[in-house]
Amino acid sequence: MFFVTFTFGQSKEAYQKISDSLLNIGQKDELVHYFETELKKYPKNENVLRALGYAHIVKNNLDLGEKYYLEALKVNPKCARCYLNIGRIYSLRGDNKKALDYFDTAVQTDSNEALLYSYRGKLKEMLGDKFGALSDHNKAIKIDPNNPDSYIMRGLYNSNSGYPSSAISDLTKAITLAPKNYYPYFHRSSVYLNQRRVKEALKDINKAIEIDSSQSASYIGRAAIFYALQEYQKAINDYSKAISVDKNDYASYINRALIYYELEDLDASCADYSTLKSFIEDGTINDEAFITQINGAIQDICNSSKPSYYYQRGVGYYNKREYQKALDIYAIGLKKFPDDAMMLSFKGNTYLILNEFEKALACYSVSLKNKEKIKAEIKINPRFSGASSDKITSYYNGSLATIYLSISECNINLGRFNEAFTEINKGITVAPSIDGFNKEAYFNMRGYIYVTKKDYKRAINDFNESIKINKNYPLAYVNRAIAKVSSVEKIKFRSFSIYGNFNTQPLSIRWNSPTTSSFKKSESTLLAALSDCNTAIEIDNTLGFAFYIRGQIKQMLAEPDYCLDLLAAKELGITVDAQLLNNCIKAKGQK
Repeated sequence: MFFVTFTFGQSKEAYQKISDSLLNIGQKDELVHYFETELKKYPKNENVLRALGYAHIVKNNLDLGEKYYLEALKVNPKCARCYLNIGRIYSLRGDNKKALDYFDTAVQTDSNEALLYSYRGKLKEMLGDKFGALSDHNKAIKIDPNNPDSYIMRGLYNSNSGYPSSAISDLTKAITLAPKNYYPYFHRSSVYLNQRRVKEALKDINKAIEIDSSQSASYIGRAAIFYALQEYQKAINDYSKAISVDKNDYASYINRALIYYELEDLDASCADYSTLKSFIEDGTINDEAFITQINGAIQDICNSSKPSYYYQRGVGYYNKREYQKALDIYAIGLKKFPDDAMMLSFKGNTYLILNEFEKALACYSVSLKNKEKIKAEIKINPRFSGASSDKITSYYNGSLATIYLSISECNINLGRFNEAFTEINKGITVAPSIDGFNKEAYFNMRGYIYVTKKDYKRAINDFNESIKINKNYPLAYVNRAIAKVSSVEKIKFRSFSIYGNFNTQPLSIRWNSPTTSSFKKSESTLLAALSDCNTAIEIDNTLGFAFYIRGQIKQMLAEPDYCLDLLAAKELGITVDAQLLNNCIKAKGQK
């Protein structure tokens, strides 16, 4: 649709001020009432007819808006802006070709008014006539080179057409011509944000708000900047300010609800969706895409008669590390839906993170007994509305694979490597090969199990496959390094134990440390293992496990800085055997 600010043109100054003041405080009904009263006094007054037409457009009463502009044309057939505003009405109805006919008539009626060309240029751009649009914008500036609105319109055209430098130049010119107008600052901020020039974008939007704090769009724009900066509470605050300026600003409610959801504050998110539901019911929102999005969210996270209400909150508590609250909400949900496979699997995940492996296994077992319910729940989930059967099957298989992966991890931590091996094979079999699914973790886990079985060749093959799937998966490099070192004939495990966190320190390991000369023939294998650790640290320099293994490899290679790695591992939270650190106390001062 054609969204622009409607103008009166040759209306009396008094009417303009009254109209602006009422709109600034959101009194749309009062605006209509005032000019209806005026029309009774002055039934043939062009300015009143135009003002009343505009007031009805603001309220989206398009038929009445057109009626009063047509009556204004009867009073003054040369009212170019009447043709312009009727054209806008047709654009709002979705008939841009008919709108263009009225815009052409407006230009023919008054070929010396710059703004008519600017608005026609905008409409031509919408119709795909880029050259015609630019020609109109240039014509507007030629007619009135000191009109900031014309530069703003051309700046928007340049921004939409992929010419940000030209857009910034035009908007900067508009600022020079109208330094106390918030509008060019607002749009230049948007251009800067699209270029990821966030500091400049924030400076401009702050200036726009300083000039005019009554514009909800400015707060929405700044909220988008704060979101890009990951300053989510500030973004929420600005969406709240936008709503306080315009209580019917449903876009701000939607965006705020989405941020609340990301922050795992589902109750706050649902409060916004409840308001949005009322907007749908009273007709404020009629866009089908928004209606579908809102209704889907309500069914997914806000309907306590659905299992998703409980497991969505449980996942939220889990992500916030409030594990007992997660278990509590799952307990409430499972009283209502005792066989809900999704909820049971998520409850199992909570027990897993708490190292309560037997309880986790019990949850996963019941979940798998009811696994067909997972697919049924996916099918009715609003997020999968219209999804192909292949997509639903992929998501279902991914859900099953995740459960098998978790069961395997539980069994590893319980020392049941045969059971772990069986389950991870099931996971690999069903794991979908789709973007975003962490299939690399499955081969990494099976490779790890092969290491515990001292089958290093198969282990390395699995780690290779994991890295092939995701070259930026650091744990696979570290585990491949362990397999390479362990495969050297003269190097044997001195100690080996399992730890509870598979993704940070899956095991504690020490090798015997023979003299370098005794494994000279295998030095290339150790150097390859060292290279794997180096790669892992390049990918993630906070992965203490990589420093832990690299330090031991360096010790075998008699590299003098091995202690620095072991101390770094300890500082990053890794449990390092005291004997490994015996000679490293003084090395801390080398940093």
